[in-house]
Amino acid sequence: NKFKYYLYMLTEYLQGIYVSDINTAFDKTIYQKYNIDIVINCTIDFGFLDLNIKKIRIPLSNDLNYHTDIKLLNQNLNKILSFINDNYIEYNILLCCYDGLTISPIIVGLFISKYGKIPINQIKNILKSKNKDIIIELDLSIFNL
Repeated sequence: NKFKYYLYMLTEYLQGIYVSDINTAFDKTIYQKYNIDIVINCTIDFGFLDLNIKKIRIPLSNDLNYHTDIKLLNQNLNKILSFINDNYIEYNILLCCYDGLTISPIIVGLFISKYGKIPINQIKNILKSKNKDIIIELDLSIFNL
């Protein structure tokens, strides 16, 4: 298995905004425990639990290919971040990706930068303060905030 999974790897980056790996996202108990109302699945081929919650897919591959995934993310970034901003006060949101350490934290980091008015060069350190295992090798300034 090329993905490194953790048992119940769930990190709350902001109040009501959680990130997990895809395996954790398939654990029904976390939806009750953390009152998850919305799940944003950042994988191409993993499904959703059969729960009565809002489900959104952002189809990104695990390697975040520059020509396909980064392009897709950039084209939809304002819509994605605006959706999170419009919903995170009233609803708890879970962003999940393959390992919970790359794609989802990047999206949360871009959200923090845009709506928290935090300089993009400080985002990796902020994210690492919540989960030291995150892996963000990209220069986040490639995203169109």
